[in-house]
Amino acid sequence: MNKYSFKRLFWSYNFCAIPLSLLCGILSFFNIKAIYFNGAPAYGVKALIISILIPPIFGAVWAICNWIALTFGGLLYDNFLKLTSKSDKD
Repeated sequence: MNKYSFKRLFWSYNFCAIPLSLLCGILSFFNIKAIYFNGAPAYGVKALIISILIPPIFGAVWAICNWIALTFGGLLYDNFLKLTSKSDKD
């Protein structure tokens, strides 16, 4: 009973973050805008690599949080529906 697939959430968040991340990475590669990592600005190849590595981390964190919340909330909702349907029959 897996209504909310972790894999689907993970890839959805990755594909959401990749375009903006690549744009920021390209801008920082050409010293137009800095990417801040651990509070320090980064430019050039280092910033481009950081911008490529950030989406999977972002996707994993959000997918884990949402998967837990949606699965637990769905479980509570299903149990609530079962309880209310039993009380309607009485």
